[in-house]
Amino acid sequence: MAVFLSNSFSLGMLQSPEQPLTLRVRQLSLEEARDLLKEGFVSAVGHQATAEILTTLLGTTVPFNRVAITLRAGDALLVFQLRVRLEEGRILSEEEVRSLHDQGKTSFMLVEVLDQ
Repeated sequence: MAVFLSNSFSLGMLQSPEQPLTLRVRQLSLEEARDLLKEGFVSAVGHQATAEILTTLLGTTVPFNRVAITLRAGDALLVFQLRVRLEEGRILSEEEVRSLHDQGKTSFMLVEVLDQ
């Protein structure tokens, strides 16, 4: 089982999106997110400002790493989710991400691939 951390989730991340599979998605608290990452994780955080704020929030180094990932059965993806829709092409600064977090406009969502 691999644990990934990202600032987004896409169905294109699934190993075989054309095959039936089961996903479980649930919200985690900050403390639960920290615990999940203690055993190690692969960063797929594609925005520098988000990587920096996550480093602060999670108390562990979160590298900026704009890579494609493939999720397989047994894998987990922790998504730092903005709960606002940005205008097209908008890239937030660290201060803007921090402000959204402080306003309660972010969440941690855990996506688990249960079977394929």
